[in-house]
Amino acid sequence: MKAFVGVLFVVLLLLHSSVSSSRSSSSSSEDSSSSSEDSSSSSEDSSSSSSSSSSEEDSRDESHKSGDKKVVCYFTNWSFYRSGAGEYLPKNIDPKLCTHIAYAFATLEPNNLTIAVFDTWADLDNKHYEQVAAFQKKGVKVSISLGGWTDSTDKYGPLLTDENNRRNFISNATKFIKKYKFDGLDLDLEYPACWQTVCNPEWANQKEGFAQLVKELRKAFKPHGWLLSAAVSANSAIVDKAYDVPTLSKNLDWIGLLTYDYHGSFDGKTGQIAPLYSSDTFSVNFTVNYWINAGASPNKLVLGIPCYGQSFTLADPNNHGYNATSIGPGAPGNFTQAAGTLAYYEICQETKSNSSWTVVRDNRIGPYATSGNQWVSFDDVENVRIKSEFARKLNLGGGMIWALDLDDFTGSCGCGKYPLLTTLNQGLRGLGGKKLKNCT
Repeated sequence: MKAFVGVLFVVLLLLHSSVSSSRSSSSSSEDSSSSSEDSSSSSEDSSSSSSSSSSEEDSRDESHKSGDKKVVCYFTNWSFYRSGAGEYLPKNIDPKLCTHIAYAFATLEPNNLTIAVFDTWADLDNKHYEQVAAFQKKGVKVSISLGGWTDSTDKYGPLLTDENNRRNFISNATKFIKKYKFDGLDLDLEYPACWQTVCNPEWANQKEGFAQLVKELRKAFKPHGWLLSAAVSANSAIVDKAYDVPTLSKNLDWIGLLTYDYHGSFDGKTGQIAPLYSSDTFSVNFTVNYWINAGASPNKLVLGIPCYGQSFTLADPNNHGYNATSIGPGAPGNFTQAAGTLAYYEICQETKSNSSWTVVRDNRIGPYATSGNQWVSFDDVENVRIKSEFARKLNLGGGMIWALDLDDFTGSCGCGKYPLLTTLNQGLRGLGGKKLKNCT
């Protein structure tokens, strides 16, 4: 059995080659030229942008009082395969810190275009579906999330554009949710008409197809009181091609903004993973206001927070500021073992235990840490606090984290367990406890 698990672990590492790839916001610099063409406003647009909301858009989620902010926590089924202190199991979840859990991921079966279990060993044999769904007894809503970066290919095209395929998918999804006792479905299709950020004019009709799928799912889910959400791109060029924003806003319980991965080693130069502000379109502020101006009700938008960093290998260790030339991804972390990304707990462990690391902070952009030819950008406690205030000021629906297993869930850095998630809850939901300091 150990040999089998070992082989499966290798396979899953290949499928999930990057800690963050499954949540990529598709905001890489290769899309920056088209992104800037599709927007006439700067990322410094006032955070007071407004959008009228219809009474039809009132949340169907009855688990929390009206006006409460959501905190959506993604649970990843592959973190089960990490060794030692990196292993993450359902028992590690703190239900006080999540109003909703999205179980990542189920897959689309390519032949009959129906939802299917992705990893039967973790999900069923080890009863992770059952154990995560059991948090419903603690008052947490638990959805199954379909897709993710690896699964998001044009195999979804025929599902979106064919009415009969959509009907069959919805019938199957209904049975799936009932069988495994979930509270709803989270659509993490990255991205209609622009799979894995490649936008093809031949796929243009998938935008309308995705809107139709959402409307039809909403109709089918309503009698059951199930939740329906979607994780969506932060790139304005993809937003225009992939989403009928008013339709999504009307029919989804929340829209999860993938407001991270704006920059990474794919750029060939250093950059902040999730800058709150910037001089171009690659910032959280720009993304949020773009969605609002496109027709999304602010209280439907849930702000994405990364619990990991984008890492780089510098061409010249003496040139280590923003926009410094990089020659590839940073070294893999000891536990996550993915070149180009580091879990937050790996970052804080390194910066606390190794004096060669220097942390540079700018709360409008975000912090980075550098040591020799290694460079990583990330969000720290104070940045999460500022983003929580930003979300409240704009009356957003809440925040979400990618992912539970990447925050310091064991408290190894001396800031307590889940410092980023705890800070998000303090900022959005008024959770008590002492105000935490940066952990790096």
